[in-house]
Amino acid sequence: MKFSVPTNWQDDLIPKIKKEGVDELYGKLASDFIGGGRPSFMLPHISRKQVSIHIQKAHENGLRFNYLLNALCLDNREFTISGQRKIHKLLDWLLDCKVDSVTVSIPYLLQLIKKQYPQFKVCISTMAEIDTAERAKYWEDLGADAITLYSPTISRNFQLLKEIKKNLKCRIQLIGNNGCLYNCPFSIYDYLISSHASQFWHESKGFMIPYCIISCRYLRLTDFINFIRADWIRPEDIHYYEDIGIDTIKLTERSSSTGFIAKTVNAYSRRFYDGNLLDIVSPLSGENITQQGNTVVTLFYRLRYFFRPSSINIFRLFRLLKTLPQINAYIDNRMLDGFLEYFVKGNCNLNSCQDCDYCREVARKVVKIDSSRYSIIIKQYERILNDLLSGKIFKYI
Repeated sequence: MKFSVPTNWQDDLIPKIKKEGVDELYGKLASDFIGGGRPSFMLPHISRKQVSIHIQKAHENGLRFNYLLNALCLDNREFTISGQRKIHKLLDWLLDCKVDSVTVSIPYLLQLIKKQYPQFKVCISTMAEIDTAERAKYWEDLGADAITLYSPTISRNFQLLKEIKKNLKCRIQLIGNNGCLYNCPFSIYDYLISSHASQFWHESKGFMIPYCIISCRYLRLTDFINFIRADWIRPEDIHYYEDIGIDTIKLTERSSSTGFIAKTVNAYSRRFYDGNLLDIVSPLSGENITQQGNTVVTLFYRLRYFFRPSSINIFRLFRLLKTLPQINAYIDNRMLDGFLEYFVKGNCNLNSCQDCDYCREVARKVVKIDSSRYSIIIKQYERILNDLLSGKIFKYI
């Protein structure tokens, strides 16, 4: 089993993630012409020269590099003379940097790159939501060298994973430490707004409201089953996927600190973690490199992307950003030993969770949240959502 590891572009990262099985780093600029799956405000800002140096260091340490071009929408600019020039300019720069592979979500970009830039291996992003054998085969036939399957619907469907593996020749990846909602209703919308919020030409200038993140956290708080039926794969359970023939486990999160990434890589390379599972599940860990250590830096990021007084009530917005609480839940990873057997044996009713109480029963036993803070956090999220849905956040009077 190989591991694909995110980079936060920090100098201390590469020495700390050199573990058995780690063979690829992936990442991207905070913004470029194509964009990707994270808004610019979540990512560290680095120069193109720094990117080139970082990739060189990765190669010197025996690591390949994958650059993300996985936006879902380019506003049809890919079909214009100007857009084509910018796409080629970006791809030419990636060639100069000696990038080994790129990740895309748009079929047109896959075919363009395979035809005009055959030097690159091309991986398909989880944002393409590939969760059937037929859809995976279409992408492979279009030229994909690797496919990252859509974990929120497929990561515990072992029969389907076996079928996909049987019918494909390209490499197959799953995200290991994701924490997305099962059959998430926000995913496509989140991918689209994040794509536009990471494109330097877009009129949003990187501005977006984290509505999907807020809604996701609220759904977990109001029903603990959403912690358990999320799409994480425990380090201890990797062997089940290895037995099927899954080639790579992709880890997240590139907006996190070196400490978080190193801890996660260590857990998955050892295939063991003793502690709170949510400490290595990226969307719930609460770590973001742009918000650590330096309050001046944090303020700068907030002003750069969120100071839009003509678009939004900035007083309510900054209150939202200041009071958005983390979910300090605890899931003892050791209590989940044997948890996945239920799915491996095919006992999960994938059609309706209402007819299957397995994850709910597990949640009752293992999910712990500080009861003294619980009602306060719920009210904070409800106030934030009310400001968004009522329109108060878009009015000054």
